[in-house]
Amino acid sequence: MKDYSNYFYKKMPDENFFVDIFKKEHNSTGPAFNIHWHEHIQFFYITEGEGILNCNSKKIKVKAKDIVIINSNEMHYIESLYDYLSYYVIRVGLPFLFSNQIDSCQTKFIAPLSQNLILFKPLVRNDNDILNCINKIIGEYFNKEIGFELAVKSYIYELIVLLIRGYIEKILTKEEFNSQVNNLRRFSDILKFIENNFIQKITISQLAAMANISNYHFCRLFKQITGKSTIDYINKLRIDKAIDLLYESSLNITEIALNCGFNDTNYFSRLFKKYKNISPVEFRKNSIHI
Repeated sequence: MKDYSNYFYKKMPDENFFVDIFKKEHNSTGPAFNIHWHEHIQFFYITEGEGILNCNSKKIKVKAKDIVIINSNEMHYIESLYDYLSYYVIRVGLPFLFSNQIDSCQTKFIAPLSQNLILFKPLVRNDNDILNCINKIIGEYFNKEIGFELAVKSYIYELIVLLIRGYIEKILTKEEFNSQVNNLRRFSDILKFIENNFIQKITISQLAAMANISNYHFCRLFKQITGKSTIDYINKLRIDKAIDLLYESSLNITEIALNCGFNDTNYFSRLFKKYKNISPVEFRKNSIHI
């Protein structure tokens, strides 16, 4: 059983049907959810708003009608750029596509997909065939007319065909896949440490020693996995924690800075404005009137 801080596991609503679809809405800027990874393949269908997809070392701006693909074992999160972002989440457990009869379809495509050896590109845009397929999957899932399970399964097969024909990014060897998983396991403890100790001083040397690698190698791997430099990741986490305190507490700006790991209030204010394009004082004033 995996027990990693950024590993995400959620049971399927129906244990006999390995597809889960739900809609999410966010009414503020910033991360829509915490950075994490999981073993199933996942699709985000953006319905309204704009955001930034952070997936491994890539940053991609997304907008309405875009489809985001998260491969298994990819560290990811989405940031909302404005005050409203909505999207559907489609979770697919690929083993449910297996049949009892082993054939070329299963050997050539479904098995490598379920073993996470075929990686898709993260963004689908202006592709009406895939967009129509996604809409059919969502419609069948929520309408739940008789035979909807068959319909959903057939459209997922169609979606996989379209992705294989136009959106394969890389085919991993078993060695590459194992290396990817080992790095995720190693860095989950690092990210958990940062989350639990962001108030304290954290150095790259300290984190690299925890991972038992050199500072240079640590920085390279950290950015590859999270899409951010170590310093940027820590500062962003601290600013996000400060936003929570600005919303929810009566602490003054100096107290908030200290409670978020900043010993210099002026530096905190400059950094806050860099990330949010507004000072913490102005942010609090605006939040009071919301």
